[in-house]
Amino acid sequence: MLSLWDFCFFIFCPVFLVASDTMSSHSLSDYRSLTEDLPEDGDAAYGNLYYDYPCRLSKNSAHALFVRATYLVCHRLMSSWKTDLNVSLAALELLAGLARTHIRETDALECKRAVKWLCDYIAQQCSRPPPAHSKDLHSTIVAAFQTAATWLSAHPFLLHDKECLTTVLEVVELGISGTKSQGKPGEPVKLKEEKELKPASMRVRDAAEALLTVILEQVGYFPSPCGAESLSSLLDEAALLRHCRSPSSLTPPCQKNCSSSTLNDLGKGLSPLLHFRYFVIENSTMLALLEEPLGVSDDHDSQPTVTLLIRGPFGRHAWSMQLRHLPRHKSGSKYHAPNPGRPIPMGEVPVRRDVKPRFFPESDEKSSMEHAHLSRLVERQAAAELIAVQKAKESLEEMRNSGSQVECAPPPVCHEFQTARLFLSHFGFLSSESLKEPLNSPVAPLTALDINQPGFSQDLEALDAISCRTCDTVHLFYVRARQKTAEEILANVNSSATVHPHFLEFLSSLGWPVIDLLSSDHGGSLYNGEHKVLYWADVNSEVAFVVPTLKSPRFLDTISTDGSTSGDLSSGPASFDRSFSDKGNPTALGPPEKPSRTFSLDLERQQQQHDTGESLPQAPPPPARQRRSGRQGQGALYPMGGDTKVLVVWLESFEDWIHVPVGDLLSSMVTGLEGGIRVSERDCFVIFLHALQTGLLRVKLQGPSGRMTLATPLVDGMVVSRRVLGTLVRQTSLNMCRRRRLENDSYHPPHVRRRLKIQEITQKYMIKMSEPQLYTYLFSGPPS
Repeated sequence: MLSLWDFCFFIFCPVFLVASDTMSSHSLSDYRSLTEDLPEDGDAAYGNLYYDYPCRLSKNSAHALFVRATYLVCHRLMSSWKTDLNVSLAALELLAGLARTHIRETDALECKRAVKWLCDYIAQQCSRPPPAHSKDLHSTIVAAFQTAATWLSAHPFLLHDKECLTTVLEVVELGISGTKSQGKPGEPVKLKEEKELKPASMRVRDAAEALLTVILEQVGYFPSPCGAESLSSLLDEAALLRHCRSPSSLTPPCQKNCSSSTLNDLGKGLSPLLHFRYFVIENSTMLALLEEPLGVSDDHDSQPTVTLLIRGPFGRHAWSMQLRHLPRHKSGSKYHAPNPGRPIPMGEVPVRRDVKPRFFPESDEKSSMEHAHLSRLVERQAAAELIAVQKAKESLEEMRNSGSQVECAPPPVCHEFQTARLFLSHFGFLSSESLKEPLNSPVAPLTALDINQPGFSQDLEALDAISCRTCDTVHLFYVRARQKTAEEILANVNSSATVHPHFLEFLSSLGWPVIDLLSSDHGGSLYNGEHKVLYWADVNSEVAFVVPTLKSPRFLDTISTDGSTSGDLSSGPASFDRSFSDKGNPTALGPPEKPSRTFSLDLERQQQQHDTGESLPQAPPPPARQRRSGRQGQGALYPMGGDTKVLVVWLESFEDWIHVPVGDLLSSMVTGLEGGIRVSERDCFVIFLHALQTGLLRVKLQGPSGRMTLATPLVDGMVVSRRVLGTLVRQTSLNMCRRRRLENDSYHPPHVRRRLKIQEITQKYMIKMSEPQLYTYLFSGPPS
């Protein structure tokens, strides 16, 4: 594991190397003075956090190094580095690395200081005058939000502190709305419904929303029982139906009013979806409601149950809700009070007065001719009532003569519920306000979807294919001495005899292997994407490490000489069709199969194929077991920012770095995320590693020129140790991809692309109904 000493040594230096314009004024003596003296008067605005700085920490402890590094970087970031984009990004990358470093002596106060400084930095950047707001400024704010999410995810106990939680939520509010409800002391509080939403930029708002979701859903709960590979539930419609009570008795609600021709058109594959009702809430969240209870049937404890699949901007989640009127320990008892017995009849007979009813006032009886028709109706009704009373008396007399008595009994317990209607009503979605179409949106807050239209299953699968995290791929190559062709380089990893043992050790430190289909003697070829990939993920991002090899002839046929795709992937059924039909009918009894884990790296590739309408060759990174076919679709509606190509090249001879055929190696690095854009050699980031005789490794970086220089912690010319190499290479690759996304104007974060996809599905499949029609739809089956 990476120690704090190694981390600070290899990361702290890049911050000063990048900040070349400030190196002359900030020396190591300045760094030491920060640990001994109080800050200047100009820094007093930052509160007592500076004055609480522990000045007497042991200089040789990891805790002291952690505190000093955090203090120095945060102090300089707030005072002198905030106007330099590259230095600010390097400082934020260092703080993110410090957050992942676990020290035994670290206390909550040090972490609280770091989060407080980050929030102050965001507030200070947002409060700068309008002429200072630029793309670079907003990029630093977005990076600061991501760093704050890293700190909170690594230290969940920070949310237990009321002051820290208030500070973070105030900054989130600032990023989303543009102002804080609680301003400076003495200013009146601004209520949220009275505020006008004016965020610094849409990118800043999206970053603040992502941080808010991490706070509410992921802090303290990552990784989930599904593992770090997925933030979403692994359950889908087909999996839920296999857990229903008595699946053979299920009658899809959509089939009640459908004709036979319509059912034939729907086909067998869509049957899982037909058991669900689909709604869209606020044009951003899709609900799939299943009204059949899950688990083993129990008539004694039959409660209204609804199961929901919630598809939102931040993933897919499954919930099962049950309406209970009694505690669970009293569920087996009767739902009514015991019979108290018949009351004792009274012996006194009341006096019955014979009163003739008066149907009209006395003043109107004189003109009864004007009410002749009404009088006849009243007399007819009175005669009918007399006949009914006479029959009731005869029935009662007959019952008395027979000696039998009729007791009142409670009605039987109801076992059939329309739980979808109950859920929507109890959660306030069926109010008159929520059913009206708003003035600023063409879609009502509650919208029903018509799943009978063709293409709904494919669009639903495309939505599930969009990951809620950033996805990156890093390709690793081993170059022996004096090798200059791609074929020679790709053939090196076929055997462990042709690679250095330290290279295999380096691979094992990058991530954990997934999709194990074989194990044999190899030099890294096992991680070529067909058998395994090395995978690593956190709350915000996931990355796959792939070691490309020489491909089979079938794969080579799909790649033309210029690197473009010439083959085509066969179209197959939708995932819902396959998961429901290939695994057997859901009515079959027996234990359900364990759902296979679907990795969002693979799903992201499928979504890009769906958006661009192109068929791409099978790529190394995605697991072969979960690979799905491409589908024809419209253009790229949701820009992904392209696929950042990152290469890690292990050199036996350092002089060979200039001869590495990066352009030829690109044909073995197709991931499916290119979006039809041809990537050139000049757009690639390359990390060269050369093993020295001392056991250390020399680093050389190569990348495209731009406003954002190469990311840290690795720096060109650095010499690193083997035990920290994997962590530093992984973090540098992630930071390179993050900086490339910050530089891309057309990039949409994952949760924004999911929200846009939900809005597209709503526009295509929404059922335009009035309020009475919607109530009728809820009380009956959907219209055919």
